[in-house]
Amino acid sequence: METWADHWEEDVQTASFFRLKRSTTLLALLSATFLAPTAWADEPRLSISGYDPVAYFTDGKPVQGKPEFEYSWHKLRWHFVSGEHRDLFTRDPNHYAPQYDGYCAMGVAETEAAQHKDTVDPEAWAIVDGKLYLAHNPYIMQIWRENAKEHVLQADRDWDVVKDLPAPEIVGPPCAASPPTAKVALRGGGHWVIVGGQVAIDEAGNVVGKGDLQAQIEQVGKNVGACLKSGGATVSDIMFTFSHVTQPLEFDKYTDLRQRYFGPLSPKSATVPVPQLARPDFLLQVEAFAKTR
Repeated sequence: METWADHWEEDVQTASFFRLKRSTTLLALLSATFLAPTAWADEPRLSISGYDPVAYFTDGKPVQGKPEFEYSWHKLRWHFVSGEHRDLFTRDPNHYAPQYDGYCAMGVAETEAAQHKDTVDPEAWAIVDGKLYLAHNPYIMQIWRENAKEHVLQADRDWDVVKDLPAPEIVGPPCAASPPTAKVALRGGGHWVIVGGQVAIDEAGNVVGKGDLQAQIEQVGKNVGACLKSGGATVSDIMFTFSHVTQPLEFDKYTDLRQRYFGPLSPKSATVPVPQLARPDFLLQVEAFAKTR
């Protein structure tokens, strides 16, 4: 069965750029998601970054919930936009709650050895046969939807085993908190370090290399390297990358530099041309996937 990783080499220009900019901002909320560590082990964690699970069904879109409309269920805290939505959830939480405890639907549907629990972007969602599914990002959700029923059968069959895997371990400083970098345990053993999309920002938060793609590749590469190191991996462990670039033809010219910072070129890596990233000064954003012990 094909999984999302088998599609990275395909033309992905149809990936939702107009969602990328919005998702980059929204991922800042993931430091509060129920998948991230909390200050106290017994403290209920906030589910899906505080998004209202009922709104996916009633409004047909993701909507940020409000703390004043909170409900605790399944060892999680859930936020809603209104008391009415909270009441709907309390009457039938299994109907409205996302599948697989809110972890990435594609991660659970991977090939058996690579199945894992992964963080999600609340904007990457789908309702299939009356059930809510979330994914790591909009592109992965797009791939999941292409064979949704097959992926659901795979994940439903194996969830009883996958659910016992450790939750994603959010990698902290010096790796930026947003978007998060996570170390995920694989069903077949070992881990993936999934480096959240990195842009050309230095430690002080300043944009490096405005208008200079080479300088931005170098800075992004340093940031990716810092995240890998924090997760116990190195550049040589990178399996593939997912790069959004505003100058794809220029990006292709830096093969040696890219291999230096992002590992050997892989057929599973994808370069996605975009007209603009989250900020006009950004020319490149790279997400890396590395396998380690």
